[in-house]
Amino acid sequence: MTKRRFISIAGIVGVGKTTLAENLASELTAELILEEYDKNPFLADQVEGKSEAALPSELFFLFSRARQLRRDHTDKFPILVCDYVFQKNRLFAEMNLNAQEYDTYRRLEHSVEPYIALPDVVIYLIGDIEICLERIVRRGRPFERAFSVEFLQQLHEVYERLFHDWRPCPVVRIDADQYDFRRQEDVRQILSRLDERVCPGITG
Repeated sequence: MTKRRFISIAGIVGVGKTTLAENLASELTAELILEEYDKNPFLADQVEGKSEAALPSELFFLFSRARQLRRDHTDKFPILVCDYVFQKNRLFAEMNLNAQEYDTYRRLEHSVEPYIALPDVVIYLIGDIEICLERIVRRGRPFERAFSVEFLQQLHEVYERLFHDWRPCPVVRIDADQYDFRRQEDVRQILSRLDERVCPGITG
């Protein structure tokens, strides 16, 4: 039986996660899983600072990601590429919820964690924050209008803390400013970083 290969991509908003995920999946003929931003009915209000929207918005993402990444679903696919890591749930919950809300959130998160598939490798994209903000402005998503350099810097710092103590699988750090994820040649260069030691069977 072929071992499942599961690649997750992480990094701040605007760094190129979805573009890379789409083109990696195409290159590998892999199943693609993308975050369901456009389906979250609470997200716009949350980003605008409406406190009553924070908990339902974070819970929407929690259960959306849990549904997408449950093992009985992901194990159907020989190769899987996802444009997020499940653990990002906690990063955003810590940033956006008060203590009481966060306690509720964590208890629910604990209830679903045992059923979540873990990646075989994480590609962690790191990019210039000003460039990321320019991309965010260009793509014009309404719920991203409130994002700022300060927010992206804070997000970068919590991602750094996450991967400083990361244990589930290898992490490959990529300088996103050195690549154009729309180019097949660049995507193949990134795949070459996922060598047989990191993710057997992906390249070679």
